Amino acid sequence: MSRVIAGIYEIQKQIGSGGGGIVYLGRHLRLEKQVVLKADKRTLDTKPEALRREVDMLKGLSHRYIPQVYDFVQEDGVVYTVMDFIDGESFDKFLYRGTCFSQPQIIKWACQLLEALDYLHSRPPYGILHGDIKPANIMLRPDGDICLIDYNIALALGENGAVKAGFSRGYASPEHYGLDEQNQTAAVRLMNRKTLQNRATETLKVSETTQTLQSKVPQTEMDVRDLLPSDGSSKGSPRAVMLDARSDIYGLGATLYHLLSGHRPAQKAQEVKPLAANVCSPEVSAIIQKAMEPDPDMRFQSAEEMLNAFLLLHRRDRRIVRHRKRIAFSTVLLTVGFLIGGVFSFTGLKQLEQRQSALTLAEYSADSLAAGDVPAAVDRAMQAIPVNRSIFEAPVTAEAQKALTDALGVYDLSDGFKSLKTVELPSAPLKIVTSPKGLYFAAVYAYEVMIYDLEDQKKIVTLPMQKSALSDVFFLTETKILYAGIDGVTAYDLETQSILWAGETATTLAVSGNRAIAAAINRDKDYVIIYRVSDGTKIGQRILGERYMSSAANDLFADPGGVIFSLNEEGSMLAVSFSNGGLILFNLENPDEDMIVYDESDYVRFEGGFCGQYFAFAANKSDESTFGLVDIDEAACLNEYTSRDNFLLSADRRGIYLSDSNLLVRFEPDTLKETELAYTDNVNISAFSVGTEYILVATDNNCFSFYDSGANLMSTENCGQNCDFVALAGKYAVVGNRNDPCLRLLELKEHSGTQLLSYDSRYPHDEARVSKDGRTAMLFSYLGFRIYDMEEKLLAEIELPDAEQIYDQQFVKNVKDSWLEVTWYNGTKRCYSAADGTLLSEASGEEPSKDLYEEFYTQRYRIESALHEAPKVYSLETDRLAAILEEDAYLTYVTQVGDYIITEYISTAGTRYGLLLNDNLEVLAYLPRLCDVYEGMLVFDYESGNLRQCRLYSLGELITLGETIK
Repeated sequence: MSRVIAGIYEIQKQIGSGGGGIVYLGRHLRLEKQVVLKADKRTLDTKPEALRREVDMLKGLSHRYIPQVYDFVQEDGVVYTVMDFIDGESFDKFLYRGTCFSQPQIIKWACQLLEALDYLHSRPPYGILHGDIKPANIMLRPDGDICLIDYNIALALGENGAVKAGFSRGYASPEHYGLDEQNQTAAVRLMNRKTLQNRATETLKVSETTQTLQSKVPQTEMDVRDLLPSDGSSKGSPRAVMLDARSDIYGLGATLYHLLSGHRPAQKAQEVKPLAANVCSPEVSAIIQKAMEPDPDMRFQSAEEMLNAFLLLHRRDRRIVRHRKRIAFSTVLLTVGFLIGGVFSFTGLKQLEQRQSALTLAEYSADSLAAGDVPAAVDRAMQAIPVNRSIFEAPVTAEAQKALTDALGVYDLSDGFKSLKTVELPSAPLKIVTSPKGLYFAAVYAYEVMIYDLEDQKKIVTLPMQKSALSDVFFLTETKILYAGIDGVTAYDLETQSILWAGETATTLAVSGNRAIAAAINRDKDYVIIYRVSDGTKIGQRILGERYMSSAANDLFADPGGVIFSLNEEGSMLAVSFSNGGLILFNLENPDEDMIVYDESDYVRFEGGFCGQYFAFAANKSDESTFGLVDIDEAACLNEYTSRDNFLLSADRRGIYLSDSNLLVRFEPDTLKETELAYTDNVNISAFSVGTEYILVATDNNCFSFYDSGANLMSTENCGQNCDFVALAGKYAVVGNRNDPCLRLLELKEHSGTQLLSYDSRYPHDEARVSKDGRTAMLFSYLGFRIYDMEEKLLAEIELPDAEQIYDQQFVKNVKDSWLEVTWYNGTKRCYSAADGTLLSEASGEEPSKDLYEEFYTQRYRIESALHEAPKVYSLETDRLAAILEEDAYLTYVTQVGDYIITEYISTAGTRYGLLLNDNLEVLAYLPRLCDVYEGMLVFDYESGNLRQCRLYSLGELITLGETIK
């Protein structure tokens, strides 16, 4: 079987079939990527607008434990859903083979499934119901994580418009079977109370009880009329069903029941017997029993509630509660025997469960931090730390402390843009715009614009817009906006939250550089209206001569971009690109002086704008891109050149910015000089934003990077998906993906208060060390070294002889002095003073071994480090192997600081970092750019030419900091 669907997807073979449709393995022909196509068996009998809403919502889903939906295509009356191909095996196959899993494993997978359900249930506007949770719909990936497949991906598809969920006996909740199973009054809970009431008026009288709406519980709407007898009456047994988040909770409970016991639970919820103590712990059994309560009101009311029950399992253990009560009311009558039997044996029993919970929470914290949600990362890490710290609680795990340290970022002293938090929109963004000073940003989605205060980190207002993805918004000032409002072009004051004026209906807007003039055009019109921004007076209109701007066939959800609609500084010239490839500069004051750049062409995408007397543009097609520069005053094209790579261009009163492949430059129109702003090595730039001092660049490998004004790379982050939107202004930045409603906010952080000294950043060196007396710092490499005093005065600069023959360098500190010890391959060893660089000694010896073998000692351990082996740690007491340290980095130094051990490394990429270890060699903190430990202080070396320092933070201090963020 091999056929092509929609000219894009090649169906290779059928890999599954069910009541809802047939599942095929396919291939994306252009991307050469394996995909899964699910062909829906049901008839497409849904309004296109409703279908498009569902399509947009589902394509916007992005979560670690669910497959990504890429596309919906229709061919020959069949709707295909295109999604990720998940490598792995479904749990029904494991159960068929009799595979057994441990309780900790199942708890881990339960938490992952609940994360996925919480994500689906909370999708705006009403959530997405899975509807058929069972082992067959859960895949175990090769990495040990799960993926919840076959969620209800066609909510708008159904027979006669009705939506029905999956049905698997034993896993389906009682409400799946209809209320006869429960022998109780019919109750229909719908997502929208108004919808229920309207339908009820037409078809049947519903009691107050049946009209109750569970707020905050996502629900799948069922047409009541489809559930009544064919004559539409309400006589006889009601067949109405209620499906909401709690129905999925039941299915998950039943699935966990099967995985733990090896047996499918009884079909009738009333007949399900609790899991015995020999199957799982009583606490886990209680969670599953609550999830499978016949009455939905008795179950967990949300996936988040059930997730917290698992995460805090050890805190809610009945034995812990009992012991806490005993402690609270204990008296001197308690005997030593009771304490030993009732306390210490119990404490040992709970260690494994608490550690598993902490490991899971630490992993969730790391995931939140990677997504840019710092508050969530801190919150998860704080949950991993025992609350009461009594003898019945397990000690704080190293993983929990490291998660909290990472989330707080206390050891990252570099200047730059750091993750602040995430903001979730009701749906995926269509546009993101920042205010001039960067105090606010505007996010356009379907079909509103949200204004967000970055300083206070709160939403200011949401305003309804035209129902088109083309709808624009501009900041006129820091607190005034112009947007394509639902009733027409609208100027709005954010301070007074009032409309200043409104004009005619329009989608696409432009504002002059001086913010005095605005131009507006509606998507299906061939004329432009010109407004005076101050009061909204219509001061002109320009007919485009039956030319139309490019737009999608259905612009409700698709904004193809790649169009020019731009005013110059004074608002006297308007540049417009058209669907026929034309590009014209309209003179709004004198039509006879219009400038036609292209009357028509085969270019399909345009970008451009005005900078002073110049108009710059980029025109792209499949195999060629052109950059052009027009002098408006001279009515002449000054420069034009082509490339096989796509150009990205932005132009405003500040300058012209052009991206070609992996290079972003500022283009000087007067001199044609180019100034490099960013260079991205072997990846292409996909979007950029230029601020006053910094540049934000997105690349086609799902990363975004910040550069300073000297084109120096400051930081790079991978966000796991395309960064379609990047916006930078002032000290804030916003990054977003057109299929994900979550926006990542970043804030510029500076750490000048931790400065130890500054040096010339152009001086190349491998290491930096502070002398024992703290008076000087040495920067050194095999080429030579520099010495600075703490007043940042350069004291010495020495070139080392025969640099290519140097075997090793070590900065040595003893009780009174410190020096650089350099060893050459011929056995020569020289020592240079850290105070002034003078040669202290020179000696000849045997040629050193070429394996760079070293030994380090702490109070309890001996550490062996060889060039091509991972460092090994041996106990000084027993001489037994205690641990193996980092395998993918070279160990350079080991320092004992109190009860801590600090190890320093050079990664395979040449980056220096350190690890803070406890006395059991568990990692407590990652120390990026660590270069030295001086008098208990950590010293960090940054390529920006700064040595910075900070002290070690105790666990108590970290918890206090975490509480301020929570």
